[in-house]
Amino acid sequence: MAKQTLGLGSAANDNTGDTLRVGGDKINDNFNEIYTGIGNGTTLSLSVTNAAVGQVLRYNGSTFLPSDYTNLTAGLDVNGNSIVSSSNGNINIAPNGTGNLTLGVGGVTNTFTGADGIIDMPTKVKYKNEWASLGAAPAAATYTGYFFTVDGDDNPYVNINITAGGVGDTRAKLLTQYSGVNDLVDVDTNTAAPTNGQVLKWSSSGSKWAPANDDSGISSLNLWASVAGDTGSTTANTGSDTLTIAGGTNITTVVSGDTLTVNFSGTLTTTFAALTDTNVGGLTQGDSLFYNGTNWVPTRSPITWWEVNADGANHYTINGPGFSAATNDPTLYVQRGQTYAFDNSVQGAGHPFRIQSTTGLAGTPYTAGQTGSGITVLYWTVPMDAPSTLYYQCTLHALMNGTINVIT
Repeated sequence: MAKQTLGLGSAANDNTGDTLRVGGDKINDNFNEIYTGIGNGTTLSLSVTNAAVGQVLRYNGSTFLPSDYTNLTAGLDVNGNSIVSSSNGNINIAPNGTGNLTLGVGGVTNTFTGADGIIDMPTKVKYKNEWASLGAAPAAATYTGYFFTVDGDDNPYVNINITAGGVGDTRAKLLTQYSGVNDLVDVDTNTAAPTNGQVLKWSSSGSKWAPANDDSGISSLNLWASVAGDTGSTTANTGSDTLTIAGGTNITTVVSGDTLTVNFSGTLTTTFAALTDTNVGGLTQGDSLFYNGTNWVPTRSPITWWEVNADGANHYTINGPGFSAATNDPTLYVQRGQTYAFDNSVQGAGHPFRIQSTTGLAGTPYTAGQTGSGITVLYWTVPMDAPSTLYYQCTLHALMNGTINVIT
């Protein structure tokens, strides 16, 4: 309702104002509306007792009481307005405990982590970090890892703790494509400016790299140190030393421009017969060459080579084609017209090897088709009319023997 005003009349006691009842009713109506509007109809829900400057009335569930404005109960919509401070005061946004502070902008949430103080900005950051002078930048010991530039300085800097050499916390100058080699702390190109063709060499006196000639410190520069041949060697000892490549027997050398040519002036060997380790006398069509330990010599058929050895005085051991391992006194199978080599060169002196037509130490020797020796290498081309059964025997030990079966 609208506020009800008491009718006071035109003058005192002129009987033109409200009666006492009407006036009292208006007063009750006004108070009822107040107690209903800011109370429960009987008791006011508001107190300003002990109110202080800057406080607000905050509802505690039953009563509005003076209170500091310390927390929000709903989202704060500034509606395009600003949050400002007066008298140069700070604006503090401080989450409680390890709570995070998040800023959501453009669909990206940037987080100031309360647990460790790390700022996580998962998008690009555009900022200016240039100081008027190097001394104005934050101290290296306090802001380690801080990157910045200095107005008028071509090099960026980073605050870093250098452990090498005990440097410690320092502002380190970073090199860019516009830096020079002299910007390195161990290079000095100012004391002596470099000239064309010079290189950087270590100067122990200044403990820095400095410009110097290639051959500085030596009387001459050798292009080769030493050369060794089949016999003899030589070492370059002057900057103008000459290495001569001389031809040997039937060899000549020619240098033309930058090319060294080595020529052979002898006679090339183009036949087996001209080789020093061949003996092809009597070679006919169909023959093969085999190595007899000294030379390559002809043989009328392929050779099967067996190694003959001894197991004490009781057994011959034979190994080679047809055997997976050395075998005691095996039965041998040979083919007419084929050649076999019995290599007894290891034990031959103590166990001479002989082929016989009958058994025993007194057996009849069979020598047809044989060359060589039973105490070194015995070569045997089996005759076409050889008996079907022959024997091998140690001529000194009766137990060392075996059978040879001859097949067509």
